[in-house]
Order: sequence, then structure tokens, then C-alpha cells
Amino acid sequence: MTFHIPKTTIISATFFIIGVLLGILLVYWNVVSLQSPINPPAVSNPAMYSYLNRTVTVDATKHFIINFAPLKNSLAAVQKKYSQSTYIYFDYLNNASWVGLGERDMFTAASTIKVPLAMAVYRSIEEGKLKPSDAYTLQTSDLDSNFGNLYKVGAGKTYTVEELVKIMLEYSDNTAMNALYSVMSNIGISNPLDDVYTFMGWDNNYLGQDSNVQYQNINVKTLSNMLIALYNAKYDNAADSNQILYYLDESPFNDKIVNGVPEDIAVAHKIGISDENNTFSDCGIVYAPNRNYLLCLGSSGADEKTADAFMTDVSKKVYDYVINN
Repeated sequence: MTFHIPKTTIISATFFIIGVLLGILLVYWNVVSLQSPINPPAVSNPAMYSYLNRTVTVDATKHFIINFAPLKNSLAAVQKKYSQSTYIYFDYLNNASWVGLGERDMFTAASTIKVPLAMAVYRSIEEGKLKPSDAYTLQTSDLDSNFGNLYKVGAGKTYTVEELVKIMLEYSDNTAMNALYSVMSNIGISNPLDDVYTFMGWDNNYLGQDSNVQYQNINVKTLSNMLIALYNAKYDNAADSNQILYYLDESPFNDKIVNGVPEDIAVAHKIGISDENNTFSDCGIVYAPNRNYLLCLGSSGADEKTADAFMTDVSKKVYDYVINN
């Protein structure tokens, strides 16, 4: 007797056998993968790994650096070369490893305070209280010859809010800073640093009435919060945070942190100078290729030339370590 197997049955059986074979191969692949963690399967769909750090799924971990103990030892050796008080805070932004030496010791903040002021101005713009194009005419009370050259134009010269922020950040100009305090006062904000200080976890340890600001103490670890807030666009929106960092990168002051990195590397930084007690600082983000990091440095008790030498030494050590590890 001859049996006739329907064609549809043959096709169904064929697909069933193929499915079983594919299932066996898939199980085998998973077992091999689990046994060989050094050669994992490619992540073609990062969304499947939603519980992992996203940098893992896009293969950015090759730029992670975990061990900074050798760098800390190297920086401690640099500190010993200088007799003044020195402060170092380094934060590797790819994976948040950090190094600190005297990072919690207090020193005079000086004009680094201009960055939070810029952040407060942009927040007011975002809230519709100001426009970047709003005009302000310099008053005699704004003029300050201690730092910057804007005072030379004299009272009566008109600038936009955006122009004043640019001049204040790029040139650390005191007159532009005073003008922006006046701008904020004119819209009913007498102490523009209150909110931004609270957001960053800073003590409101200043006296501010219009342009009458007294700079009080801070430490380099706390000071770095302003750059972290900008880098992650946590206080101002992304466009405004980026603009502030751009202005800081355009600063012509290149004798401290900037002096320790190659000329083609962007550094968004803000210097601080308090001549009366020989205190100098520089705090910035160094945009090393694929390996951005934050570096905040301070020096007290020596002249600016010595402070510059210390900061250049530290900056070179940090850049070389980050690039070569």
C-alpha cells in the first residue's frame, strides 16, 4: 500500500525542523557567550540593556579611567615643590572618578563668582524677565578699574545684556559685572545669586546689594559645582549653558590651566584673582579628545607668577595622565 503525505504537511514539518535547529543554535550561542565574557555579542539594540550605563552599550567605556592613584601621587609631589598653600580638585567627567588635595580648604573666591551671576542672568532670560537684546546704559556707579577695561568707556555708553555677559565672562570685567547687578536690580532681583547658590549647594556667604559684593570663602570642590551644572545643563537650559561655556573658552587668560594643555584643546575656564591676600584660582573644563575633565586649582600666599607656575605644572600632569591611560 502506498501512503501519500500531503505537501502542506511536508512544508510544516520542514519549518518545524528548521525552528528546532535555530533554537538549539541560539541556546548554544548564549551558553558560549556566558562562558566567554571577554567576547560578548555586539549590542545592536541598546534599548535591550536599559539597566546598564548607556556608555557601555555605545562602546564609550574604552575612554573610562578608573585608577587615578598614580596621578594623585604625582600631584602631591608637585604640591611639595611650592611653599604656599595650594588646592587641587580634579573630576574625570566620563566616569566621575576624582582626585582632591586640599580640595576642602577655604580660600577667597574672587571673580569666579561672575559665572553664577551669568547663570542667574540667563535664568531670568529663560523666565521671560529679561531679553538678551535689552539695553543698559553704564552708570558712574558701575565703573570699576580693578579688573577689565570697560570702565574706560565711561558712563553713558549703552550695551545689551548679552554683550555685558560676554564681556564679563571673557575678560572677567568688573564694570560689566556691576552693570549686570544693576540690570537684575532693575527687574526686582536685588540678590541674583541666592537661587543659583542654593541650587549648587553653595553657602550664601556674601553680602550683595546692587554691585556692592564682598567675595567670601569657598573651596575648589564646591566651586566646581558651577561647571558641573553648566556641563550637564542642570540650572540653565542647554543653549544657555553652552553659551556660557563658549564665552569662558574664549577667555584670553592662558597662563594657568590653559598653559598646561596643547594649544588646540578647548578650555572653558574662569580665573579668580585676589591681589590683597595673594590668592589666585582657575577653574575650568578641559575638552581633551573623548576625555573631558574638570580641574579647579587655587594658590594662596605667593605672587601670581608662582601661582601660575604651580597651576601649569598641575595642568600638564593631569592632561598627560588622562591622555595616556
